[in-house]
Order: sequence, then structure tokens, then C-alpha cells
Amino acid sequence: MTTTPENPETIDVEAERQRRKVALAATLRLFARLDYEFGFNGHLTVRDPGADDLFWANPWQVPFGRVRVSDLLLVSSGDPAGRIVQGPPGARVSGFASQHVLHAARADAVAVVHVHSPAGFTWSSRPELLPPWTTDAALLHGLQAVHETFGFPDRGSTADALGPTAKVLIQRGHGFITIGRSVEEAAFLFIAAERAADQALRLAAAGRGDRVADELLAKWPLTPELAEQHYAPHLQQVLHDEPELLS
Repeated sequence: MTTTPENPETIDVEAERQRRKVALAATLRLFARLDYEFGFNGHLTVRDPGADDLFWANPWQVPFGRVRVSDLLLVSSGDPAGRIVQGPPGARVSGFASQHVLHAARADAVAVVHVHSPAGFTWSSRPELLPPWTTDAALLHGLQAVHETFGFPDRGSTADALGPTAKVLIQRGHGFITIGRSVEEAAFLFIAAERAADQALRLAAAGRGDRVADELLAKWPLTPELAEQHYAPHLQQVLHDEPELLS
């Protein structure tokens, strides 16, 4: 798998479309393995490389661990709820409106990830930025924001809370939502946030937790390239183990 091309004008649109769809389906399979699925909750979307108003999304009520590339839905943003323009008969999409708020607000929000992961939902009840108590957690230093008023649209949207530079949004009582220039970046940011939340909760319960030295914090935060490189082995493993997802 390759990362998002640096010059979109030179890409092979059909090849890039297929690459994004494979990454999306494989990420859903991985999230099933990681126990991030809760009922039919969870939305992953990625912009189609051929049209800014079209997005690929996971189908509602199809288990993450069974999604294939052919199950993915092409959704138009012309309808706030997301009108399906391509997908299996009878398919439905859920949560598209909330995803599209971030797609529309940020040019770098090519992919948006939100699932109901255990540690993320627990941590979001605080809600606070994830502390850099380990070098793993320091990957997210400077990339986070908090949506204090989640659930009250009249008090500011997720896009308002995320701002112009953050990529991980901690929503009060509603877990994490991440954005990226690719599915790979957004997915790894989500995994990193879930891991950081689990570490922070464990350390807080033990009555411990010391901040990573400032000189390390300046070096540690993820760039899009590093996030995609970190995610590559996860993607390769899923594709090796579950090649049927390509059908």
C-alpha cells in the first residue's frame, strides 16, 4: 500500500480510488480485531479522489470484520444524511452528516474516523487532552483538541472545536474522532489515541504518571508521513490474513 500522492493532479484516479477503498475495508477489519466495534455505531469515511462531493463509507449494520471492498458505499454530500449513489441493493449509511462537517471544514480531512472504542469513551467523560506520560502518548502532543459542548450543536460544531490544526478531537462523553490526509493517517491517529487513553487511565488508577521531558516532546509528534508509515504493517497484516476483503 502507498500513501496519498503529494501531487493530486498527477494521480491515476481509478488506482487511487481502489487504494483508498482497500485501506478503508482493511481498517474496518482491523478495528474489529481491536474491539473498537460496539453495535452498529462507528463511521469511517474517505473522500473519493475523483469528486470532492463524493465519499466512501462503511455500510450500516454490516459487521466491521466482514466488510469487503464491494460492500463500501459511495455517498453524495448533496444530501445532509448522505445519498447513496453506489453500493449493494438495500444498503444504508449512518452518521454521514457528522463526518461531513469535518470533511467540509478542513482540506486535510480526506479521511474521518469515529468508532466507539472502550478507553476513548471512558477518557472522554473527563474530558481532557491526553497527557504525554509515555513516548507513545507523546505522538499526539500538539495534535489534540477537546469538544466540551458535544451534543449541543448551538454551542459550536465539531469543526469549531477541532480548529485549523488539531487532528484528534476528544468529544465530551462521546470518544474520539480523527482526521487525516489518508485513511492510514486517520486510522493510526485513532489507534494512538486509544492506546494513550488506556495508558493514562491505568497510570491514573495507579496514582502515577509523569510527563515526558520537554526536549523529547518537540521531536515526537506524528507527521502525516510518520503516521502512514506506522500504520503500514497493520494494513499489510490484515491484507495477508484476510485477502477475501478485496472481493
